[in-house]
Amino acid sequence: LREFQFPKLIGVKLTGKLSGWTAPKDVILKVAEILTVKGGTGAIVEYFGDGAANLSCTGKGTICNMGAEIGATTSTFGYDASMERYLRATDRSDIADAANEVKEYLTGDDEVYANPEQYFDQVIEINLDTLMPHLNGPFTPDLATEVGSMNAKATENDWPLKVEWGLIGSCTNSSYEDLSRASSIAQQAIDKKLKTKAEFGINPGSEKVRYTTERDGILGIFEELDAKIFTNACGPCIGQWARYEDPKNAPKNSIIHS
Repeated sequence: LREFQFPKLIGVKLTGKLSGWTAPKDVILKVAEILTVKGGTGAIVEYFGDGAANLSCTGKGTICNMGAEIGATTSTFGYDASMERYLRATDRSDIADAANEVKEYLTGDDEVYANPEQYFDQVIEINLDTLMPHLNGPFTPDLATEVGSMNAKATENDWPLKVEWGLIGSCTNSSYEDLSRASSIAQQAIDKKLKTKAEFGINPGSEKVRYTTERDGILGIFEELDAKIFTNACGPCIGQWARYEDPKNAPKNSIIHS
């Protein structure tokens, strides 16, 4: 006889809509702040609400992928129109057609979402209208800081203000959506003839992402700004980068990564 632990259910109700430079990634960074790195242990995290429907499919994939940062057993969004659009845009219309035939079974029941406190062990509500871009860390992924406050926080804690490396990408965190946003900033720097003070590298999340971003000139923009294009793999998500000093006697340094 084996015993299996029945996971708890944590519901994350999303309202409103992202705007400006706030990205889907900021949702999970905020959840990490609320739940901490252990708060999702032994739990299934389910995202729902109008705000969830407003997120892109690749954004939802990033949020679920980063559920590991809170120890979640798994993270889910219900099947919706954004997922259908993604499947059709990536030449998987047959899967979208099959999903549409059973779509009422691929998400929660209306009565659950209308009264989530009755069905979930814990309910968190996040308003996407007011959610700001976040930086999480250092040392732990649940130390969340809104971007406008990081300079003061770093100064207060004596963290180096010079950023030595910027790492963009890795597996689910480098969708076409992510890289196109970053490339728009890179293009502005090129137009203004600026030079980067920090080194930075790009990890396409897959061969499909590498191919489409190269095809559409996105990778070329990064290369023009002297970025290093790495493999279609993980690495930057855990802060892997080139450290040339003796690790035992290395000075403190600051990097930023996805």
